[in-house]
Amino acid sequence: MNSLHHQAVDRPGTGLRVVATAPDGVVEATEHEHAPRLVAVQWHPEMLPGRPEHAALFARLVADATAYWQR
Repeated sequence: MNSLHHQAVDRPGTGLRVVATAPDGVVEATEHEHAPRLVAVQWHPEMLPGRPEHAALFARLVADATAYWQR
């Protein structure tokens, strides 16, 4: 990963669940249990071109936005 932490999640808010952590235990990503489109990341996937596991975040954003505007 390419974390650039100067702040980090200490205790996720209500409804949020931790779905990724850095090797040092810092929370890297959360999702909301009742809002499948709400995803928060604490790293910079835009700085990792050519890495499919990171590009998937942008693919999901584009797919969700497309579906929203096509309804």
